[in-house]
Amino acid sequence: MIIDFHCDTVLKAFQENSSLAASSPSSHLDLRRMQEAGVKIQFFALFPGISSYLSPLKQALILGDYFWEQYQENREILQLITSRQSLFQVMDSRKKGALLTVEGGEVLEGDIRMLRVLYRIGVRSLCLTWNNRNEIADGVAEMQTGGGLTNFGREVVKEMNRLGMIIDVSHIAERGFWDVLEISQAPVIASHSNSRAVCDHPRNLSDDQIKGIAQKEGVIGLNFVADFIGAPGGGMEQLVRHIDHICDLVGDDYLGFGSDFDGTDNLLAGIKDVTIYPEIISYLEKRNYKDTTIRKICSENCLRVLQELL
Repeated sequence: MIIDFHCDTVLKAFQENSSLAASSPSSHLDLRRMQEAGVKIQFFALFPGISSYLSPLKQALILGDYFWEQYQENREILQLITSRQSLFQVMDSRKKGALLTVEGGEVLEGDIRMLRVLYRIGVRSLCLTWNNRNEIADGVAEMQTGGGLTNFGREVVKEMNRLGMIIDVSHIAERGFWDVLEISQAPVIASHSNSRAVCDHPRNLSDDQIKGIAQKEGVIGLNFVADFIGAPGGGMEQLVRHIDHICDLVGDDYLGFGSDFDGTDNLLAGIKDVTIYPEIISYLEKRNYKDTTIRKICSENCLRVLQELL
C-alpha cells in the first residue's frame, strides 16, 4: 500500500480537459493507474498555474471546483479524506483516498479567512510557499533575502494547528523553515523534497532540516524530479541514495513518497508514471531493506501523521 504526498494532476487534468479517472497519455497519474500501482491515498495539490492573468486565489478555487466535479463523478471508487473518521473509512474499504492540498500560500492573499474558506471546501494541507515570496514567507528562490515567517505567516501556522491542517514546508526558504518548526505545535511535512547532502539543490533539505523534521515527528516525501535527485541518467540507484542517506541520518520513521507526478516534464530516468511504485518496492527489497522499513516508507509514516493531525 502506497501513500503519495504530492501530485499536480488536478491542474494537468483541468488544462487538458480530461478526467481524473483515466487521464491523457501525457499524464503521470489517474485513478485507474493508482489502482494498478497500489496507491491507496493520493495528496492532490491545487497549484495556481492556470494563467498569470487570474489571481492565485481564483485559480485555486477554480481547481477546487474542478476537483469536486471529478469527485462526484467517481464517488464509487474515491473518498475525500477530511477527518480521522474518513481516513479510517478509506482504510476499511476498497476505495482510494484523496487528500486535497494547496501549493503556495499566496492563495490566501494575506487574509486568514481564506484559509478557513479552503478548509471548508475540503483542503487539509497547505504548502506555505512556492519558490517565490508571498505574504507568509520567502520561498527557496529568494536567494538574496531568504526571509522567514511574517506576522501573517505566524498567524497562518497557528491557525493551521488549530484547524488540524497539515503544514507543508517544501519550497520555503530555510529561515522560514526554522520559524515554522519553532512555532508549530504539531508535526510538519516536506511533501516533495529530497536530501541536499546527496544532491545539492535549493529545493532539497539540509541534514539539519531533516533532523528538525524528525525531531518534530514529521515526514519527508521523496520527490522523483531528476533535478532534485542528481546524477542524470542515474536511475533507481540514485533515488535510493536519498533513501539510504535519510534513513542512516534519522532512521526509517520519517520518510515517505511525494512523487510530484504531473508537476514536471523531467522525472528520473526509468520513472514514467505512477505504475513505477512496485518496481521501487522490489528494488528496496533487493537492497535488503526490511519489510517493516518498506511499509513505513510506503504508508505507515504518513498514516501516523494523518491520524495525529486530522
